Amino acid sequence: MKGFSLRLFILFFCAAGSVLILQSAFDAADHKKSEQAVRGFVAGGRFFGPWLEAQVPAGTWGSEITNGCRGVVRVSYDTPQGSYQFYCDRSVHGITGANALGETMWSRFNALAPLPPLPTRAVDGGAPHH
Repeated sequence: MKGFSLRLFILFFCAAGSVLILQSAFDAADHKKSEQAVRGFVAGGRFFGPWLEAQVPAGTWGSEITNGCRGVVRVSYDTPQGSYQFYCDRSVHGITGANALGETMWSRFNALAPLPPLPTRAVDGGAPHH
């Protein structure tokens, strides 16, 4: 019975360690991909990261997982003037401003590029063509 308890403890210890290692890998991937998504967002032929860095220089990028189950990560660009924060929702592939500074810059950036026109198709009523 004593050997069984030791084996059960070892099994539990290994399982818990595996879960921690996997969660750490998933978290690291969420941080990296979310930061890349925000910095690499393109509108009007411009990338958001370099555009923001040109508008407000001397900042550093960082991220924080705010909801691990839903895949929501807050990406921040911290400068002496303030912190520009953005939510990156990995589940719907969406980015929004997370605070007033972030929302202002996100809106300014997206206003630079007009939305592309919607594709149009001719409607013929479904009659067969001969």
